[in-house]
Amino acid sequence: MLWRGLHALIIPALTGLVVADLPVHCLHHEIIGNWRFSLGRLSSQRSSCGHLRPDSQDLQPGRAEHIGKVDKELLISLKDPNVAEADEHQPGTWTMIYDEGFEVSIGNHNFFAFSNFTFGKDGDARHLKHNISHCHETMVGWYHSKDREQFGCYYASKILSDEEMRASNSKQEVPLTSREKPKTLFYQTKLSHHHQRQVVHNLTEMIQQQSLGWSARPMEKWTGLSLLQVNSYAGIKRENRVGQMLRQHGASYRSLEKKRAKSFLQTGSSLRALPKLPDSWDWSDVNGRSFLEPVMDQSECGSCYVASAMRMLTARHKINQNDTNVLPWSISFPLQCSEYNQGCKGGYGILAAKWSQEVGLLPANCMRYTTEGSCELECDLKALGGKRYRADNHRYVGSYYGEHGDKVNEIKSELFHHGPLILGIEPGEDFMWYSDGIYRSPSAPSGASKSEWERVDHAVLLVGYGEEGGQKYWKLQNSWGEDWGEKGFFRIVMGENDSGIESIPEAADVVVDEQ
Repeated sequence: MLWRGLHALIIPALTGLVVADLPVHCLHHEIIGNWRFSLGRLSSQRSSCGHLRPDSQDLQPGRAEHIGKVDKELLISLKDPNVAEADEHQPGTWTMIYDEGFEVSIGNHNFFAFSNFTFGKDGDARHLKHNISHCHETMVGWYHSKDREQFGCYYASKILSDEEMRASNSKQEVPLTSREKPKTLFYQTKLSHHHQRQVVHNLTEMIQQQSLGWSARPMEKWTGLSLLQVNSYAGIKRENRVGQMLRQHGASYRSLEKKRAKSFLQTGSSLRALPKLPDSWDWSDVNGRSFLEPVMDQSECGSCYVASAMRMLTARHKINQNDTNVLPWSISFPLQCSEYNQGCKGGYGILAAKWSQEVGLLPANCMRYTTEGSCELECDLKALGGKRYRADNHRYVGSYYGEHGDKVNEIKSELFHHGPLILGIEPGEDFMWYSDGIYRSPSAPSGASKSEWERVDHAVLLVGYGEEGGQKYWKLQNSWGEDWGEKGFFRIVMGENDSGIESIPEAADVVVDEQ
């Protein structure tokens, strides 16, 4: 296979269409139940199923247009915590993808779709846009055989009880503008070096008062930007933050006493009992060798999710090959060409890995990183030669999204035995001026931005762990350039889930593509 379906992907950029990651919010308990999966005809050709590349919230494909005549219906029961059952198949597994969709593996097929949402407008003069989540339905989604030979499109509808039907009909609309806080002139004023020194002075006083154990400094890269711009640089603003999401999910997860099913998101990388892990580990210094790529600067593009995913896969490929000089994988390839994410407007590392599992990986010189690019190759695929590679076994470390286990040891074991992995962080404003030390978030905001700072989700690459002065820590590579933090890296306290750092570990492997 020559990068399955790749030539169909290389299309001009659809500028101005991508708006944000998808405005839908569905919880685990809303997805549990009996579903009818309506399947379109399978084909040997992989399809975007009508979604743009990158995807757009405003231009979602219609069912009739892209499914056509339903070829087959499949009844699947999704149960607590992650079990999927269908009459003619052995039990499978399922997982939420944050609050935006869910993935199911059962029988010989894998299914993924985003939950359905629509837009409405209020009746006042402002005509504010509202999003309405329809958690009992999906958008047009994708399915494929596990051998990656057959691909199709589908949608799913939940078979609702009378009570669920009433709840669905009364679901509240949420204004898209409701989460936007009014910004003062202070928040929009461009930062000077003098202003940064004032911010850092206040931060330093707070850090010392609370004995947080790290230091702050002015960052030249923030000079000339407003706090609003710095805030947007920090990550992707979601409808619901990770911490809030897991607390909402957690009520049902923590109450479960039944044994969870082994997830398809674990196959091949079981974290069974293994020899004792070393007290410290660092993939940037393994007997003097670094298996990491240099620190990058993502610039003003919400690409942290795909940057961390591709840097993870690059590091794992180098480790597998025992060669620190192999070419890195292209970040722009999934950033600009994947229908599973929303380009510079947001996405998920696990979906970037899933897409790279289905389509394949390209070396970085085939599509160099740019924030204003398009899905266009810079190399001749036929001239590349050698083996082809793809991602494999994309997974949440543990079992499924929201699983509450021994996260620290699961993360450490995954890191040591398989290589760097993706972690998420919800950075506060103080984090933007981190200089060195072991980061711990303050117990109260610094007040520097008068409480206007918006919490966001930012993906980073976990590369090591250790202990200093009796404090255990994680070591992570950021994507804000080498002039930030400890030469582009930072350390954060281990075992406290500070800033949500241990909430959603994501991983995938690299294998030879034999098709």
